[in-house]
Amino acid sequence: MKIGWVGGGLMGRLHASAFGKFGFAMAFCLSTLVLGLDADAGVQWCEEDPVFLVNGALVDITTAFPATYKDTIKEPVAIELLVPTNVIAAVVSLPGAVPMTAKISSVLPANGLLSLGVPVIVKVTVTSTQSFDTKTKVTGTYLWLSSTAYGKSNVTTQVRYTLIGL
Repeated sequence: MKIGWVGGGLMGRLHASAFGKFGFAMAFCLSTLVLGLDADAGVQWCEEDPVFLVNGALVDITTAFPATYKDTIKEPVAIELLVPTNVIAAVVSLPGAVPMTAKISSVLPANGLLSLGVPVIVKVTVTSTQSFDTKTKVTGTYLWLSSTAYGKSNVTTQVRYTLIGL
């Protein structure tokens, strides 16, 4: 099935499926651009970036806060990864500009079908003498639907993720 001229004749005749794919690609690009814009682009961020290993998959937890508050942090940034009891997990690295602790707690119920997904919960606490915004993003292999979680200092931010295909 053919449709009429598109774009004033610049694109010629397109099949309906090709036009649909093109439209989807354009919508995806536009949404990615809009969602990728950072409202806090003018703020200098300080990032803490520990890496964990969960059943062979790397999990990188990035916690960011405005760099102007770095000197107000009085305790190490505490990052805890909660995993099912039948999962093998380890802390791989703890780089950072401020002191940090990383802990793994095997407290979630055992999941018999790990290949369908391993649930993980990330808890991040930034203790400070001031109140400010924080951002936590989890990336890594086998991670499904990663997003940024926004929180506050002196309050534990908790985010649930699922590792797929382990």
